[in-house]
Amino acid sequence: MPKYLIIDGYNAISKIREFDLKKDISLEVARLSFIKMLQEFMLKKRVFDKILVVFDSKEKALGVRKHVYGNVEAHFATYDRDADNVIVDMLRAATPKDEIIVCSDDNFIRNHARAFSREALSIKEFQGIIMLKPKPFSSKIEHEGIEKQKIKDINEELKKHWRIE
Repeated sequence: MPKYLIIDGYNAISKIREFDLKKDISLEVARLSFIKMLQEFMLKKRVFDKILVVFDSKEKALGVRKHVYGNVEAHFATYDRDADNVIVDMLRAATPKDEIIVCSDDNFIRNHARAFSREALSIKEFQGIIMLKPKPFSSKIEHEGIEKQKIKDINEELKKHWRIE
């Protein structure tokens, strides 16, 4: 059973400080940084089969434009259809076997997700799942029971050997 995450793109970018600050540079920079973070998440954690991010667009085109970045798809609504309605259409078109989680703080989208018996995730909950935090550095030496003084002595010897200092 495929598992999808559908994200209200600009809603998420505006609520996550790291990406909201990038809007000062440009909306495109914020959007691409957000997509890159999603790609990195998909490479490290296979929680979802696919992530679909839907953005509003002022482009006059027929239908929704789509850009594929591996398992992350960016969908751009057109000037006559907003991202909210595109997300509702995705929910309507999904099969009952598709496991879909919708991420937005927009009540219209959250209510429709529940109406289609799908889980609605707040941006804050989403941020807790998706934001990759660097792992703290730890030394295997310390875990093997070597005393701190011995570690210091070993480091000093290595510095002499490698002619550092």
